[in-house]
Amino acid sequence: MDREQKIGELQKQIDELSTQMQNYQQRLLELQQELSGLQDRKANAHSMVAQKSSENFKLENFIGLRLIHFVGIVVFVMGLSIGVKYAIDRQLISEIARIILAYAAGMLLLILSWRLKKTYQLFSSILFSGAMASMYFTTYAAFVYYGFYSFVLTFLLMVGLTIYTAFEAIRYNRQEIAVLGMVGAYGIPFLISANSERADLLFSYIILINIGIVYLSFKKKWKVMGQLSLFISWILFILWGFFRYEAKDFWTGFILMGTFYLLFMVNALAYRLVRAESLTAGDIQQVMTNNIALYLSALIIFGYGQFPTHIASTTGGVFLFMSLLSLLIYFFFPFEIILQQTLSMQTVILLSMFIGFNWTGLTVTLLWVALALVLFVWGIYSHRSWPRLASILLMSVTLGKLVIFDSSKFTTLQKIIAYMVIGSLLLVLSFLYQKFKKNLFSEQAD
Repeated sequence: MDREQKIGELQKQIDELSTQMQNYQQRLLELQQELSGLQDRKANAHSMVAQKSSENFKLENFIGLRLIHFVGIVVFVMGLSIGVKYAIDRQLISEIARIILAYAAGMLLLILSWRLKKTYQLFSSILFSGAMASMYFTTYAAFVYYGFYSFVLTFLLMVGLTIYTAFEAIRYNRQEIAVLGMVGAYGIPFLISANSERADLLFSYIILINIGIVYLSFKKKWKVMGQLSLFISWILFILWGFFRYEAKDFWTGFILMGTFYLLFMVNALAYRLVRAESLTAGDIQQVMTNNIALYLSALIIFGYGQFPTHIASTTGGVFLFMSLLSLLIYFFFPFEIILQQTLSMQTVILLSMFIGFNWTGLTVTLLWVALALVLFVWGIYSHRSWPRLASILLMSVTLGKLVIFDSSKFTTLQKIIAYMVIGSLLLVLSFLYQKFKKNLFSEQAD
């Protein structure tokens, strides 16, 4: 009996110890989990601090290594230009001294860029850009304002500076040189008040700069430069046309307009022409912008020029030119479908505008209806959706014109004819959609 009692007590002690051990193990597991959580939170905190530090470093890197010297060189060149203008206005220095000091400032920047090129290439490239901008400005001012150089000498100096800037931009392999040099070359003459009476000189200077930009844009595939050049050049030319253009400037304006258009068209198509590369969206956009700028410029040149014509004739002339261009693109670049569509749409818009400008009343309505029908038939025949959509859009514009503008002007007979023709054509289009719906809506691509 005593033995059984003793065994029971031992078993009871064993059970109690086992329970205590399980409790200790559970507590140990809880402590380990708590410790692990604390370690994870600490690691996350360190990671967040490190990430924030990295972001701060990237921001500081951008500001310290790229932004500061970019702003600095622009501000320096602007200060140089304004300082020279101030000295000129106050007659503080002679004309020769002005040119010498301006060249000296440019040479100082150029020498510093040479000395720092091996160690600080980016900073050196920025200094070089400022030096070239200063050289452009000084040469331009020496010819236009003081007459120190002949036209031939100035032209040769500008050619030399442009070639040298392009050469160094390629050697540095940095687009910053080209962009800053371009900004300086375009902007500095206006900071010191441009010679607005000599548009031929100003735009000849800009064309010279553009040639260098187009070359760099092609050589290094820096297409942004070409696009910026197109935008700046056409804006300057159109503004000059609005505010300064006179009848006596017809041939100057016409030649400059043609030169700008040809130069930027070559720039947009260069890789397709020379290297047989497909056009990018940016290239096609540049072609579109160039065409729009040509039309606006033509309105100015032919509207007030030596051979004045009204807006309809100018629109018709540009329409014929765009039609010829569309045909050339179709035959020489048969696989550039998007470019073909873009030019075709611009041509259709010009034709619609020509009809609207050249005729009035019921004639415009009927001609637009006829054009819409031709577009729709063309869209079905060529299996392209955009001519059909253009047809529907033109029909909508025609109907809107009829309801909003023509209802109060048309006679009863004209209203009957217009509404019946438009209604009949809409029914025909609807029937054609129903008849060819399987072919039309199963098209994979235009």
